[in-house]
Amino acid sequence: MLQHFYYPHYLIAEIETYRGCPRFITGGCSFCCEPLKGRPDYRPIKDVVDEVEALYQQGVRHFRVGNQPCIFTYMSKGSGVEEFPEPNPEAVDKLFRGIRRVAPGVKTLHIDNANPGVIARHPEKSLEVAKIIIKHHTPGDTAAFGVESVDPKVIKRNNLKADADQIIDAIKTINQVGARRGYNGMPELLPGLNFVFGLLGESKKTYEINYRFLKKIIDQNLLLRRVNIRQIMPLYGTKMYAEGDKIIRKHKKFFREFKKKVNEDVQRPLLKKILPLGTMVKDVFLEKHIGNTTFGRQIGSYPLLVGVPGVYGLKQFINVKVTGYGYRSITAVPYPLSINKVQRKTLQSIPGVGKKRAIRILAKRPFKNIKQIEEALDDKKISEKLLEYLTI
Repeated sequence: MLQHFYYPHYLIAEIETYRGCPRFITGGCSFCCEPLKGRPDYRPIKDVVDEVEALYQQGVRHFRVGNQPCIFTYMSKGSGVEEFPEPNPEAVDKLFRGIRRVAPGVKTLHIDNANPGVIARHPEKSLEVAKIIIKHHTPGDTAAFGVESVDPKVIKRNNLKADADQIIDAIKTINQVGARRGYNGMPELLPGLNFVFGLLGESKKTYEINYRFLKKIIDQNLLLRRVNIRQIMPLYGTKMYAEGDKIIRKHKKFFREFKKKVNEDVQRPLLKKILPLGTMVKDVFLEKHIGNTTFGRQIGSYPLLVGVPGVYGLKQFINVKVTGYGYRSITAVPYPLSINKVQRKTLQSIPGVGKKRAIRILAKRPFKNIKQIEEALDDKKISEKLLEYLTI
């Protein structure tokens, strides 16, 4: 760890809470190797907390409580007996309280996987767990749902976790307490949906069913942090190993078309809802230049990519304001920016400015007051909008 080039300030450490899967009693999902590990083997709370403390004392400030099928079933009393055991809020609370006690200055505390089948079947206990996580974590957190597919045929043949209605219920449960904006500009806790293609029973209709499902989420004004679309990896020992990747090779065209439609009709609209224009996002770590654009992310489990027009110093944390959207990323400018120092590429990316106005502003610098900016732009509304991003 000490040799990692991001140690210690920019490194996120993943803390394992348990191995195995409650669904091992039915074999689990056809493509997943976690049920092969058998009954869940939970790490004692003290062991997890001690590991966090040791890393914290070495300078690590960013943590992900992950590497488990479902954080909501940590220390669940029904594990090994029930496929979808009832969550144990007391154990989750004790775990997160312990982490906060030994790491009081933690800067990132996120989770990873959550089983939508558990949340849908135990909404009250799951809501309690979600509230506990939000109480102790840091905003911008994601509960990654293994959806895989909502096609009933695919669900049945691959023994998936939940049907479409159950997944919608689970999304609503998390949205109920997690959709509010946190101190760093991001929602507190949102679901992330993982889809896998190339599974048994898949057809052209599967893609249509999954697309309609995602559009339904948009139409119901529910929020998702992200939609992850991937192809099957036939792991040794799983049911899908014998099938290989022949289904996805057969449906390559459908996969490409589906991904394109989801990016355009789902991913971007979701980003606009989550982060409206002008929203301030704090503590974006700048890490790479591509051309005249600087790219960065908040440190977290599933960080959002941020493109900043202009060339800025790397390995620093900055606050930004949103100016535009990609499919899975945003464009933003550092905030606040001095109008007398801002780079042209940055300036012209601000909504309402553009290249011509940016050149006009640069030609008339330096400005001493707001009136001079208004005179230079000859448009009070544009100058007022501009000053939401800039200072004199």
